[in-house]
Amino acid sequence: MLEPFIADWLNLLIRWGHMIAGIAWIGTSFYFVALDFSLRSGKALPEGVRGEAWEVHGGGFYHVQKYLSAPGQMPDHLTWFKWEAYLTWVTGFLLLVVQYYIQAGAYLIDPAVLALSPSAAIAISIVSIILGWALYDGLCRSPIGKNTSALAACVFVLILAFAYVFAHVFSGRGAFIHVGVVAGTMMAANVFMVIIPNQRKITAALIRGETPDPRLGAIGKQRSLHNTYLTLPVLLMMISNHFSMLTDAPNSWLLIGLIFVGGAALRHFLVRHEVGDPLAKIAWALPIIFVALGLAWWLSGSPLLSLDWANLLVRWGHMIAGIAWIGTSFYFVALDFSLRKHANLPPGVAGEAWEVHGGGFYHVRKYLTAPETLPKDLIWFKWEAYLTWLTGFLLMIVMYYVQAETYLIDPNVEPLTQWQAIGLSVGSLLVGWIVYTALCRSPIGRNTGVLGLCLLAMILAFAYFYTHMFSGRGAFIHIGALIGTLMAANVFMVIIPNQRKITAALLKGEKPDPKYGAIGKQRSLHNTYLTLPVLAMMISNHFPMVTDHPHAWVLAGLIVVGGALTRHFLVRTEVGDSQSDIAWTIPLIGTALAFALIITQPEALPLYQGEVTDAEALTITQTRCASCHAATPTDSTTKAAPKGIELETVENLKRYAAQIETQAVKNKAMPLGNKTKMTDEERAKLGAWIARQ
Repeated sequence: MLEPFIADWLNLLIRWGHMIAGIAWIGTSFYFVALDFSLRSGKALPEGVRGEAWEVHGGGFYHVQKYLSAPGQMPDHLTWFKWEAYLTWVTGFLLLVVQYYIQAGAYLIDPAVLALSPSAAIAISIVSIILGWALYDGLCRSPIGKNTSALAACVFVLILAFAYVFAHVFSGRGAFIHVGVVAGTMMAANVFMVIIPNQRKITAALIRGETPDPRLGAIGKQRSLHNTYLTLPVLLMMISNHFSMLTDAPNSWLLIGLIFVGGAALRHFLVRHEVGDPLAKIAWALPIIFVALGLAWWLSGSPLLSLDWANLLVRWGHMIAGIAWIGTSFYFVALDFSLRKHANLPPGVAGEAWEVHGGGFYHVRKYLTAPETLPKDLIWFKWEAYLTWLTGFLLMIVMYYVQAETYLIDPNVEPLTQWQAIGLSVGSLLVGWIVYTALCRSPIGRNTGVLGLCLLAMILAFAYFYTHMFSGRGAFIHIGALIGTLMAANVFMVIIPNQRKITAALLKGEKPDPKYGAIGKQRSLHNTYLTLPVLAMMISNHFPMVTDHPHAWVLAGLIVVGGALTRHFLVRTEVGDSQSDIAWTIPLIGTALAFALIITQPEALPLYQGEVTDAEALTITQTRCASCHAATPTDSTTKAAPKGIELETVENLKRYAAQIETQAVKNKAMPLGNKTKMTDEERAKLGAWIARQ
């Protein structure tokens, strides 16, 4: 068993890395799926080109052509999309190890379901992950794989079978996360074992001057399509641990089946709607989605207008929109740095790139301002940002405004009323945008370095304000909301309007003002460097060692600095910069992390010297904790025990001892806002009881 402090930091860093890699992978997949459906064909296209599209992003115009199998002559440089998938799986498995294997007794095993030893549970987990891929891959390669509908039905039955087994072997949250892991392994292995190898075979054949086997591209397309339809259900599995109404439902395996049916139908509807299919053509998906949702609600036994269901659906939507937005941003930033320039490019082209994804070859050219002749069909990347902010604000309402006294207000920090807290929240977001945009438009905005320092100082000032007004988790989520608002408003208030001005000028036959492109590029660059810090803020509520630290605003600053430097390192590494040119970021990132580790090191608490019996420890938790952490919570704001942790028996106290020590004894993060008035002596007694187990 790892020391809780180390386990928490490993959890935070790996979870952060998993989010970054997952967004890069799934976001890029979202982009290419939408692109493929948006391609337009025409008589003037070069031989072998399936279609083309014109895109606008970050102040630039991009011309994309997709080849049916491969170009007639292989380009010198090819960009492969593979590391995102590999790193997503690796970080996901590491997170499984830290969260579920090392802490198997608390999170993976439930004696009420099946009395397993940790080693047996871990063995079942690993074998099931391997077996899941073997069975799925076998189905795809069998004669069944030639029939799309039959294969889809068999894959669904396979996932449902695993769900049934997991629900009868592991804890509720362990079962849900393992269905997600099995499906995620199928997706990552599709990339690693099928799609990339097939693309390499196609490339090798072209280099030898041979015609590639068309089956290779068809198989890659099939597996890419599977990945597309598995994406939304897997995302819901990954946030399921927040919702015991799902994980602890009597027939949770059936709920998992409904999630996969509804999620796949929703993915189909979103893809087809995004590319302009008429509603009448895709309306059949809507009753499937709503029937799946209705049955899931019925099986969960939750009230129809439950805040938990609102939280779940809005959180899921926020994840989908955020991945689409940030993932697309990741893609275009990497693309811009990967562009190659040579003498044969048309006038106005900044560079070109050749990319391989999902069995297809893509040729991309970026124009400095805009092409001489503006195309009729332009793809604008804007709704992803708008929907991310809108769903994020709705989630803020459901989680922090409606339940302000539980999650936003801490009387020990500042005794605010609900409406005072909401007013400060909304007002601060508005003020933050006004101050930020004023800085960008002032003379300071002409100096990148000075503007960056001013922006850091502004975020630190807001962090200080939030940590002295709100609860710990409320403060950090507001730092994230502030940064997210700056990013979304950059798109809505600056980048898209400037792109429209460029477009309008071209339509009138005028030369666009180059300042619009420069301003759009500046704001896009800000969004790029703010991305990783905002992701860390969004997962901060899992880690009271950060949110409830006396100097949490300093930690927020370290996250912003370390995250921005990490983003710079990743971007420059991805585009092939020499490590010696970017090595300067490593000691700075390490220093930020080391400082965060040092200041969050828990203080050595004096051990309670008296004898603490099991009965006394149980009395403390029943008095101070069980109003929420019980089979039937009595707290008016809690419908089910958070994360399924019930503290009503001595056996469960022992099972969750490490979590109690971290949350209630050392970090003092629980009870939330100390609403049940747990005393320092009671915390010391719990610590002494845990130490003697």
